[in-house]
Amino acid sequence: MGKEKRKKLPREFWSVNFSNFFERGAYYGMYAVLYYHLLYNIGIESWIVGILGGISLGMINFLPLFSTALASKYGFKKILLCAYTTLAIGYVVLGLGHSLAIIVLAFIIMGTGSGFEKALIAASISHSADKKNRSHAFNIYYWVINIGAFAIPLSLVFIFTPADYGGVFFLMALFIVCSFLIILLSYKNPIEPDPSIPALKAVKELKVVFKDAKFAYALIIFSGCWFMLYTRQPLAAPFMVDFAILADWFVPIIAAVNPGTIIALGPIWTFIIRNRNIDPLRLLIAGVFIISLGFIILGFGMHPVLFFAGLIILSFGELVSYPAFLTYVSKIPPKEKRSIYMGYSFLPLAFAGFTAPMIGGAIYYVLAEGMAMGRLFWGIIACVGLICASAFMHYDRYFNKKKKINAKSKGFFKAMKRSSFLSKFYASIPLILIPFVLIVGYSLGTDTIYRGVLAETSEIIEDDIFDDWVLQEEDFIYRGELNEGQKASWYISALEDAYLHSVKISLNWEDEPDIRKIRTFRNTGDTFEARIIIDDATVKQGSETNDHGEMGQISLSYTPEEMLSPDIKGRIEIELVKCGDFYPVFGPGWFISIEDNSNAYTLEFVVNYSILK
Repeated sequence: MGKEKRKKLPREFWSVNFSNFFERGAYYGMYAVLYYHLLYNIGIESWIVGILGGISLGMINFLPLFSTALASKYGFKKILLCAYTTLAIGYVVLGLGHSLAIIVLAFIIMGTGSGFEKALIAASISHSADKKNRSHAFNIYYWVINIGAFAIPLSLVFIFTPADYGGVFFLMALFIVCSFLIILLSYKNPIEPDPSIPALKAVKELKVVFKDAKFAYALIIFSGCWFMLYTRQPLAAPFMVDFAILADWFVPIIAAVNPGTIIALGPIWTFIIRNRNIDPLRLLIAGVFIISLGFIILGFGMHPVLFFAGLIILSFGELVSYPAFLTYVSKIPPKEKRSIYMGYSFLPLAFAGFTAPMIGGAIYYVLAEGMAMGRLFWGIIACVGLICASAFMHYDRYFNKKKKINAKSKGFFKAMKRSSFLSKFYASIPLILIPFVLIVGYSLGTDTIYRGVLAETSEIIEDDIFDDWVLQEEDFIYRGELNEGQKASWYISALEDAYLHSVKISLNWEDEPDIRKIRTFRNTGDTFEARIIIDDATVKQGSETNDHGEMGQISLSYTPEEMLSPDIKGRIEIELVKCGDFYPVFGPGWFISIEDNSNAYTLEFVVNYSILK
């Protein structure tokens, strides 16, 4: 007899997939620009943005504990429609949000809607397919998610400029309306609602699952892997812009790298491991190592090619590790409890989603923004993966030792190889690598940070002396850090049909305080130089060395004899010419001085344009 044909998937399956395409596309399109918009366009501090992200992602991954039970109680269709309504409102509120209070409200609304929707789609897919076509159905579901997550963020490059990212949220709200209409018009409940089902059923079952130490520890350790991935989501784009690796219009593109990698490499990877008897736990450990390597390349390279290479490598690591994790934990429970256990396999995402943006945002604020040490920041994130890999290797030793062959019957050398000491040593190798990664990250030092415009004002001034002209003023403030001999520059972007009227700059810096190592070492002044450059010609230049313990300042002003046309190319350039070292106050010290090779600065420049009324 020939093979029985696979049944056609029902209309409800395609309805829920099309609605999920728009919802997932909207979600990833929103997240592609969200953190850039909050940091650069709204001006919220990164540590606050991290708290907001933690609240939202925590809700998205914890609320499925309730949503499936509520859907079984009241009907999948009702809960999905409520979720989409809530999501659309959240996106609109976010688009209107120009204050922290409104943005917090938007995050809570979005987290609620997305949290209730997330589990219901997968549950609908499962109910609409039978044993023969379930695998086929979930493959389609997975591809739909990644196509939406790839195509919609990528399309934003051609529709919006970075300054207009607030409009993205309104477009994403329209996509959610499409999802709502699809469910309203063509979706039926996959199972009949049962009002007797308790809403807190899933929460009550938690204690049953966590009595299994093997399963609980696997969830806890794997949270470290998702901690890394959920740190990348909000902070990769700000890092790229802050350290001038790529222009800000690349922000949606880097959001599309992860799903694009999975779409491109997923079938190839599936073909490679197909019909191979590979231990899923070891595959999981290898995937975590790959993710850590990706973060090191992304963060340490400070180059566009290496940045993209790191994103692709860590995305491949996710492709390797997550399916391996699901495969491994599915083998832990007894058959009759497998569905209950798998329902909680998302908890690592929930825990990491809540903690990673908060902790990662705080560390980024201190190290990357405050100390200009972006490489060290990503080194710390990569080390989380090394801890996770080592923990899984020790976990393997402890929980799977009964499955290993008795070494005593296999000869002296194999017995040595399998000895407790050596197995502990092998499992600890990732921990040995941590100091090396951190030392390299620290020794690479600081880099110039371009946190964009920290403050910007625009003012229109009218005066009789200009007759038919209007004078428009823009005020910019930048903060960063330079190494000795290093330069930083900013272009004076001319407004459309505007004539440059004047440029004023103020550069301020304060040297590090004296230090005491047995005796006091006094820090000598740092010499900065500032220039105003018009069409590659320096029109104003100043150089100053700050006095000991005093703040240094350079002020320059340039007003051309005639207003310069919009075609001019102007820029402001600063340079740390000489960084004074620390010298002992008493006794000879020229041969035991302490090197000081960098200093922070604050630059403010005001540009005035003349525009016809």
